[in-house]
Amino acid sequence: MKAIVKTERKYGATCLQDVPKPQVSPGHVLIKIKATAVCGSDLHAYEYIPGYEFIDVPVILGHEYSGIVEAVGEGVKQFKVGDRVMGESNQYCGYCHSCISGKTNICKNNRMTGLKIDGGMAEYICVPEKIVHKLPDNVSFAEAAAAQPCSVSFHGLFDKSTVKPADKVIVFGPGIIGLMAAQGAKVLGASHVFVVGTNADAQSRLPLAAQMGFIAINCDQEDIKGVLERELGCQEVDVAVECSGAIQAMKSCIAIVRKGGSITLLGVFAEPMEIFFSSLIRNEILLSTSYTSTYDNYEQALKLIASGQVNMKPLIKEYSFNNYLQAFNDAIDKKVLKPVLILD
Repeated sequence: MKAIVKTERKYGATCLQDVPKPQVSPGHVLIKIKATAVCGSDLHAYEYIPGYEFIDVPVILGHEYSGIVEAVGEGVKQFKVGDRVMGESNQYCGYCHSCISGKTNICKNNRMTGLKIDGGMAEYICVPEKIVHKLPDNVSFAEAAAAQPCSVSFHGLFDKSTVKPADKVIVFGPGIIGLMAAQGAKVLGASHVFVVGTNADAQSRLPLAAQMGFIAINCDQEDIKGVLERELGCQEVDVAVECSGAIQAMKSCIAIVRKGGSITLLGVFAEPMEIFFSSLIRNEILLSTSYTSTYDNYEQALKLIASGQVNMKPLIKEYSFNNYLQAFNDAIDKKVLKPVLILD
């Protein structure tokens, strides 16, 4: 079968190869891939940036995928050949304290698909039944492949944030996680949702945020507090959601969240930062963190896409599977938000 393989621990070193088709095993589902989305971690592995020394090579990239069940292993009860499905990104153990507590997203023995074990940028993938989800009939394979980052956003918004009806919410980072978090805030009833980016986001991401009905702010060109004053008549919000992993964004969150408000962190920071916690303590600002997602969050994502309460279509651009390098480079250059590779 064809697969996109990271072959060496260096920049690039990724190619389309013929590799053996996986065989279905007990408790597993063999999926014929129809669509596989490109995530930031795929790009980081491709570029081999610091912090990605942990990846195993050679490895088939990709952890956002959807397709059709080709075969089921012994003991599989929930799926049959022909089912339209998508799979989760993390393969969890099921027996550590986190898993037993229902927090499979922070499994102690987690293995990341596409980085530690072969992923979904291939014609087939074989995965445990427990991480597979059936697709609603009106959700396309491309949308389903990109439902994984939606689930990450919804874990942060629905499980870890304090957003409630009529809240004013600001989201830092207009990537797919940020824009889906912004949509999640609207689902929860937020009255105003601001999306903040930089000059690097001015070409496509911030215009897309505005097109989707959010108040877009380029913090390199505009003063955030000035925009809040103009739109709200004050310089504070109830909830900040940090999806960029930028130190300055975190500082801005602290500066603009009202007393008794909250900050939820979804972005992963590439370097340490100093925080003066006294102001957070004196203002009783709730600081929470969120990482990946659980089974329920995947189900939430698929149902919200199917119901039309969130809109994935403007965020996706489709590419042929063989044209993966163009998709990678367009994403690196921020020309597109979420490239999705389509297989015949």
